[in-house]
Amino acid sequence: MSVKQFKPSGISLTANAAEHIENLLRDYPNAIGLRLGVKDAGCNSKKYVTDYVEQQQAQDKVFHDKSITIFVAAQDLPFLAGTEIDYVQDGINRVLTFNNPNVTSQCGCGESFNT
Repeated sequence: MSVKQFKPSGISLTANAAEHIENLLRDYPNAIGLRLGVKDAGCNSKKYVTDYVEQQQAQDKVFHDKSITIFVAAQDLPFLAGTEIDYVQDGINRVLTFNNPNVTSQCGCGESFNT
């Protein structure tokens, strides 16, 4: 049995994502950054979750890109290493998207993924 090797790199943001997140954080004056994580969900194993961070946790790995500080819990990092966060418009919808080099499959609706 082989062990899955993940790309050992950080988390990055496109300029659009950084601008969008910076605008969101202005509405939360106690926020010090954005948390990116995963949870078990969906038809394909994992789902991305984001939240505001008011205080760093001991297990957090911290990444800085553009003007944004990104926090990732150590246990989530193997699923997220190397991910680029983007903010895109598709018709009238605007969403954060995740270009994750560790993804081996994802569901048809794009809500969940597997590594």
